[in-house]
Amino acid sequence: MAHHRSTQKRVRQSAKQRQRNRAYRSSLRTALKKLEAGIVARHAGNLKPEDLMTMMRHCQSLLMKSVTKNRLKKNNAARKIKRLAHRVKAACLA
Repeated sequence: MAHHRSTQKRVRQSAKQRQRNRAYRSSLRTALKKLEAGIVARHAGNLKPEDLMTMMRHCQSLLMKSVTKNRLKKNNAARKIKRLAHRVKAACLA
């Protein structure tokens, strides 16, 4: 356990930030899973392309926000967005 006041404060801050990051990561993963389910639903004909595009914009927004908050690296988010956009486009055209 930390003995100095400054290290005790850092421990408290780290715990808070860890909880924030976990919550944010969870919401991002949930949004990505919903988009994946939407792509499958679109292939089955159960979802309109407009709804799928709305889901894609939401996921893209979350990914870019995670870059600005230093939760993801820029190229990592760009790669994910590119792959998702490719799959969404194919699903909308099908």
